[in-house]
Amino acid sequence: MTISPPPDPPPPDQPEELSQPESAPLPRWVPVLIGVVLVAMAGLAVYTGMRYHETGTLTNIIKPRRVTSRAPASAPPGEPQPGSSLAFPGDDASNTPTANAPVASRSRAEITGGGAAGVQSTVRMSARRGMLISVVPDDAMVYVNDLLIGAANQFDKPDETYDFPAAGSYTVRITAPGFRDVTYVVTVSEGAKVEVVKISTALVSAPPPAAP
Repeated sequence: MTISPPPDPPPPDQPEELSQPESAPLPRWVPVLIGVVLVAMAGLAVYTGMRYHETGTLTNIIKPRRVTSRAPASAPPGEPQPGSSLAFPGDDASNTPTANAPVASRSRAEITGGGAAGVQSTVRMSARRGMLISVVPDDAMVYVNDLLIGAANQFDKPDETYDFPAAGSYTVRITAPGFRDVTYVVTVSEGAKVEVVKISTALVSAPPPAAP
């Protein structure tokens, strides 16, 4: 008896190829719109470049903000008013220095004196409102227009600023026993670059008196 071999198994089913949907074409107006946007951007860039070239700066487009001065606020009743002396408290006019006419010279310093008295310099400064004082020694006395306003260490912190009473120029003299005086002229005006000017110095020892 003859045994015939088993028939070959049928080949596996092949997956049908998936048909890819064809992408729809863009509407004809889309490329036109993109072109219009690009042309508008290019025109804006050319116009901005011409404006910058004409002015040479952006200040005609962006206006700088002007810093205005702040007038010293009046102190509560019983407290020292702006510009008043801390050494001689009181409410009369003699307690506050009177402003001089603004100094017209633009020189930073003025050199005077000479000989046995030595050379003295007066430094000119400006502020919109007041001054801070940092001096060695810190107990040196401070005079404003020859009025004693207090010790230097009473005006050496931001919350202890000396506020000038009005616009104008003031002669600030700092003195201490055994040291040479230093003098500053502070002009108070709205056009000054800083609100509060800082005076920082170390006094120089005065020479001993000449022997008789």
